[in-house]
Amino acid sequence: MKLQVLAVSDEVDDRIYNSSITHRMGDVEMVLGCGDVPATYLEFLADALRRPVYYVLGNHAEELTRAGERGTPRHPRGCIDLGGRVERDVKSGLILAGLPGSIRYSEHDPVQYTEWQMTWMMLKMTPRLLWNRFRHGRALDLLVTHSPPRHVNDREDVAHRGFKSMRRFLKWARPTYQVHGHIHLYDRSKPNTMQFLDTEVINIYPYHRLELTFDGPVWAHDDVPDPTLSDIATGSPTSREAERAP
Repeated sequence: MKLQVLAVSDEVDDRIYNSSITHRMGDVEMVLGCGDVPATYLEFLADALRRPVYYVLGNHAEELTRAGERGTPRHPRGCIDLGGRVERDVKSGLILAGLPGSIRYSEHDPVQYTEWQMTWMMLKMTPRLLWNRFRHGRALDLLVTHSPPRHVNDREDVAHRGFKSMRRFLKWARPTYQVHGHIHLYDRSKPNTMQFLDTEVINIYPYHRLELTFDGPVWAHDDVPDPTLSDIATGSPTSREAERAP
């Protein structure tokens, strides 16, 4: 299966943030936000393309700069926050997960994590990933992050080092793709993609239009809905599974 994807991160690009995008990228099937872009940017893409927008927060949490009532920050409207979560896209059947932020290097930016904190976030996603492996034959198709793994598209300065724990996560979950931002790659002659085991890791700064290819069909129309965490914990069938039971 092939999927047309627009991925954005770290910078508002005028080539994307204008009314012509509807005509130039009307065949895009999914939008991915890899962090540190304003909420209004993601909301514009959701409205203009009328496609699902999945995103994670960057370490500066620019997505939260649009204030809600009483100045309380809120997430982009009409978009799906993947941070620390696993979701199955309704239309394509793809299994997505997201990891926000960067390695902790200061006390001033709100979305930074130690290696242990990132590992804990991954561990909390494990029950759903295990269910996916049991139910769908794979844990994960596409990982959306702000930061890259350590020694994969990252840099040596402390603010732009990748996560070692992310390497372990990729080794276990084995998604087909990981897309990330955070690393500002200004020289287009330098590669933006590296292969790590089974996963193609792509730096999409500031935006990339991607054609992602996944082996075999990932969606069956007679699939039962994915369970809730309580279903997994108790072993209860979903409602449609119960209806099919003899």
